Amino acid sequence: MQHILVPVDFSPVSRNAAIYAAELAKKFNAKLYLFHAYMLPTPVSEVPYVMVTADEMQKENEDFLKKEADQLHATYKVEVEWQVRIGIASDEIKVLAAEKNADLIVMGMKGAGGLDKIIGSTTTNVIRKVKVPVLVIPEKATYQAIQHITYAYDLNDPSGAALFQPLLDLAAGYQSRFSLLHVQSPGEAKANNDPGNSALEALFMGRQVSWVTTEDSSVTRGISDYLLQHPAELLAMIAHRHNFFERVFSKSHTAAMAYETNIPLLILHDKQ
Repeated sequence: MQHILVPVDFSPVSRNAAIYAAELAKKFNAKLYLFHAYMLPTPVSEVPYVMVTADEMQKENEDFLKKEADQLHATYKVEVEWQVRIGIASDEIKVLAAEKNADLIVMGMKGAGGLDKIIGSTTTNVIRKVKVPVLVIPEKATYQAIQHITYAYDLNDPSGAALFQPLLDLAAGYQSRFSLLHVQSPGEAKANNDPGNSALEALFMGRQVSWVTTEDSSVTRGISDYLLQHPAELLAMIAHRHNFFERVFSKSHTAAMAYETNIPLLILHDKQ
């Protein structure tokens, strides 16, 4: 992990994510890229207001972002580069991630509700548009060494080595142990996840791994209950054509999931 992109909107949620990213950058000797995108205001007819020029908005945003970059550099002694652009945030993040060859995008998480409300519309759009792994940090999460990772998987998840490499690299830095969690529906055939029989087994060979199968009619509730009983510093999932991932995050009761336990969520992307 060499390049970490951190979209910033100057909110407390965003600030918390930037702090977490700085801790990761310090751990892995990586470079931070702070980025802010904004849209020019659209004039509303017959409503008087003080017009702010594009140059003034650009300078104001640059001043805010430079201040944040300087603070992170001073506190964590990591290399920080920053950039401000006009445009739709998710589109500009996708472009910059490619330009900077980002290994990871770190963004903040808002709160309860559906997928957009929990993670935020910008973060949701980034997850859908960008193939770079996205680490989503809950508002109240604090950085901790990642000793235990829970990977919640679907039996239809792909299992290519390249897909899992960012997760394995992250785990290697902390010598993390894994729980590979499958939540099956009542009546579903038992998951074929015994060592030696699963496609995942080869990927996690030589690592400390626990295979876990729980039964629940709600995948969300099954994951949440497991995390409450077996705390982890990171929850990992795959966004594969947005099937399993969005099925989990589309429920109104998702607030009961990892966000109450303040667990960061790493979203891996199938490159296909």
